[in-house]
Formats: sequence, C-alpha cells, structure tokens
Amino acid sequence: MHAYAPGCRTQSDPRWRVEVLATEPPPRVDVDEQLRRATAALTAAGLAPRRPVSAGEHQHQGDGTYHVIAYGGGKELMVSTLGRFATDHDCDPVARRALESAGFRWIDGATGAIRVTDLCVYHFGDRAPLDVATLLFYWQD
Repeated sequence: MHAYAPGCRTQSDPRWRVEVLATEPPPRVDVDEQLRRATAALTAAGLAPRRPVSAGEHQHQGDGTYHVIAYGGGKELMVSTLGRFATDHDCDPVARRALESAGFRWIDGATGAIRVTDLCVYHFGDRAPLDVATLLFYWQD
C-alpha cells in the first residue's frame, strides 16, 4: 500500500490513506540483491537464467514495478521491486520451487486474481479496481 499511497486520490477509500499514515512503511527493497538471489536460485535449479531486465526495458518503453528474467526455452518470470514476490505465465513448478527456496513469495493465479477495491490507481487511462498481480507487477508506458 505504501507504494501507491502518494498517488491515492480522493476517489480512493480513505481507509487506504489511514492505513499508510498509521503504519510504518516496509523496509526498502534492495532490488539488485533481490535479482542476484533470484538469478542464483534459477541457476542452481539448472534453468540458465539470462540477465534481468526492467519492465520498461522488456516492454521497450515506460516503467514498472518488476524485472523480467528470461530462462530456458523462451520462458520468463517476473520479480517485483515492491518486495520478495515472483510469478510467471507458465506456472513452471521448477522455477517456483527455486524462487520459493530463495525466500520469494510465489504469486499464483488465485492470489494474483484477488481484486483490490476502492484503491484508485491509474492504469492505462482508467482507475478501476486492480488485482494483486497487476499491483505487484505494474507496468505503464
């Protein structure tokens, strides 16, 4: 929540803002260390990861809250910059186990699909409720 609080507008439920004011922000994420940890875990699992690239570099424009790590035969996974969260589109059990063993929380389809209501975050011209996956792995051009 702390990542999105500065952008909260009056359309958001005020309880989101109160939560931010009443709680300490999470520790700042050491993104470089996190990416090293993820890459090392994938390497140890025999998945031959490539160099992590930012969401903006991966999409060829914009910016976001994740990095993409390509590995194996054209597979990709995403590592969030908001905390130790990771996911992929292939539900690769080997990659999941590798990252979970390295301390990451794997965001599966069910968890990623949870809608966060009344948090007015701009996303491609709209401020509709977003799901957990979109908020953790956010990209905007």
